[in-house]
Amino acid sequence: MPCICYNKTFTGLTEEQIIDQLIQNTSIDTRNTTMALSKLSCRRDDRPFCVITGYVAIGVIGGMLLLVVLSDLPRLIRHFRYHF
Repeated sequence: MPCICYNKTFTGLTEEQIIDQLIQNTSIDTRNTTMALSKLSCRRDDRPFCVITGYVAIGVIGGMLLLVVLSDLPRLIRHFRYHF
């Protein structure tokens, strides 16, 4: 197939070779796009409201876990006194 462009890069190549070369030159590595990279990382949010909300959530969840442990503590002490 004769080259109809002014670029001499495709001289002497078949149509399939030209298509393969064009695909290879214009293809994008999808692993290095901004969208692909942003899926792998978290964004930092330094707004005071968000920071305070996060700390409050940690406190509430930690308090609930502490409440469960403390409510079972007398039974655990009796269990250890009886068996040991």
